[in-house]
Amino acid sequence: MGDKPITMVSDEKAKEPTTLDEEEDIEALAEPPDWLPDGWIMEAYRTEDGTIIRYYTSPISNYTFTTKSEVLEYLFSGTDERMLESKERGAENTLQRQHEWLPKGWVMEIRAGGEKTDKMYKFYVHSITGVRLLSKQDVLLYINEAKVSGCDTNGQCDTTSEDNILAKVDIRPSGLPEGWVNEIVYRKTKEGLTRRDPYYTDPASSYTFRTLKSALSFLETGKVSRHAVIQRTSVHDLYSFEISAEMHESLRNRLIVNEKPYQEPTRSSRSRRASKIEQDQNIDDSKDGDISSGSDSPNESE
Repeated sequence: MGDKPITMVSDEKAKEPTTLDEEEDIEALAEPPDWLPDGWIMEAYRTEDGTIIRYYTSPISNYTFTTKSEVLEYLFSGTDERMLESKERGAENTLQRQHEWLPKGWVMEIRAGGEKTDKMYKFYVHSITGVRLLSKQDVLLYINEAKVSGCDTNGQCDTTSEDNILAKVDIRPSGLPEGWVNEIVYRKTKEGLTRRDPYYTDPASSYTFRTLKSALSFLETGKVSRHAVIQRTSVHDLYSFEISAEMHESLRNRLIVNEKPYQEPTRSSRSRRASKIEQDQNIDDSKDGDISSGSDSPNESE
């Protein structure tokens, strides 16, 4: 990184202090310790009872620690490296590049449409207000002038219900580094209901995780959960179109009712799946396209 650690000194009362030498003068804490990596932020506080405490914050993840051992354990885990790689690779992906203009808090809503339900339409939805717009120009007009344009698809795509929603895609999901994508997949059930299954895709490794917990675990430990997969068709390829496109076959399957109930895998199938995940980790990026799609796999849970 190259930058010197940043030090902040304060007399404010801190929460959950780590007890250190109470006679230590707070001004002496202005110089960060030699073991603290370049670019890290160190904050020093003196509580009302005179206790001196320190907080150490990573400039990449914003994770904060109170002891040297915690910082060193975190550095050894490689979390910052994985987050930085995700951010760099995310900036290269088509979906992020194409939607740099889209502010945080907006998601893409993908719906089925067309006379024969053979097309997919992309809308932009504001998560807080529910405003739904059809193009970049419409979104910027709303942001700059608070004007709402109509979603005119010439009657080709219904937006009055959730029956034809295929997915909602957040390219800036909270809690994850830049570059990650959160895809909520909508599927029909035989009971006439709609399932909403989340998927989290890392742009650096291309792995897709079924839960936020497993995605965060991967970032913090590098461990790939047994249900994680590399999608045959990535979210970047699926949703990089503008306004409308021909229905992708993998999305068409989401409109079909799955009559088979989900069955818990047997011990032997778990072993085979765990073995496959280990093999997948050693596959070159050039072979990524040969691995089954996570977004279109049977209903599973982490």
